Amino acid sequence: MTPRAVPRTQRAIVQSRYGAARDVLALSGAFPVHAPGAREVQVQVRAAAVNPIDRQMIEGNRRLITRRRFPFTPLFDLAGVVTAVGDEVTSFRVGDRVHADNEIDAGGASEYVNVREDLLAPVPAGLAFAEAAAIPLAAQTALTCLNRGRVGPGTRVAVIGASGGVGHFAVQMAHAAGAFVAGVAGARSREFVHEMGADAVIDRHRSDLPSSFGADSFDVVIDCVGGREQWIGARQILRPGGRFVTIARDEDGVVTPASAARLLSTITARRLRGAGARGRKYHPVFLKASGALLRRVNERVEAGQVRVHLSGSFPLTLEGVRAAMEESRAGRTTGKLVLQR
Repeated sequence: MTPRAVPRTQRAIVQSRYGAARDVLALSGAFPVHAPGAREVQVQVRAAAVNPIDRQMIEGNRRLITRRRFPFTPLFDLAGVVTAVGDEVTSFRVGDRVHADNEIDAGGASEYVNVREDLLAPVPAGLAFAEAAAIPLAAQTALTCLNRGRVGPGTRVAVIGASGGVGHFAVQMAHAAGAFVAGVAGARSREFVHEMGADAVIDRHRSDLPSSFGADSFDVVIDCVGGREQWIGARQILRPGGRFVTIARDEDGVVTPASAARLLSTITARRLRGAGARGRKYHPVFLKASGALLRRVNERVEAGQVRVHLSGSFPLTLEGVRAAMEESRAGRTTGKLVLQR
């Protein structure tokens, strides 16, 4: 296919410094469009998604771990159409519909962005761009959690935060794997979590897993919420040798040298406590996104085992990004928040 005409500049939502999205994001009408590198694919962005990490990175909560160079175009999750490929790219061509978690460079808030070939995957057949953009970060994280928990037929799994972005994917994947799934969520999400495949749903405001199921009742707990109380509760319900898999920290907020040291100490102590065949294992998950992992997710989507629930859709504009960030901050999202043009 003939390469598409791509402008030298573009409209992009640009971050100028760390701070609240409403203060540090602005629209640039002449942001440069760069040709893709040898192993990169240039994508015209049609849709993007908002994840909590997007807001945390914009606000600078993770600057100790990853510092941004400004100006920067945010939003890691994106979907769109290939407009150019680097000289060494072999898996994609112009016109392909693709999606990715562009884990370092982000760029979902721009019109054109370059993405490493090894992060991209074809959009599942029949999926709209908005749905495709909602998948990469959250669903790859969910599948990583299942892998770390060794979830399979007959496994008893509890998912804390079962109605959120990662949680609703984890429930579906565990159900498809043949596990018994208990989801923990708010009362308003009860029916939704059941629809995702949960065998039981616990209202987090009225009960908890230890009260509802008792000791030694689960093989795996997947924690999508965080907080020390999740680990304490999990130790009560996990069977000997059971696995606690978490995507969150005990304390939220800005990562400082002191909080990073506490996190490392906590991980070490909990892993030591879980040593031995009968110890309850502690597994923190830090996603390593890849096109290969995303393709495994997409196989489940195309098989009808996983579907995307969109909690809200916003225009891919400056006002839309700001509104989606505020909605994400409120913490009441069921499924995913997306933006599309």
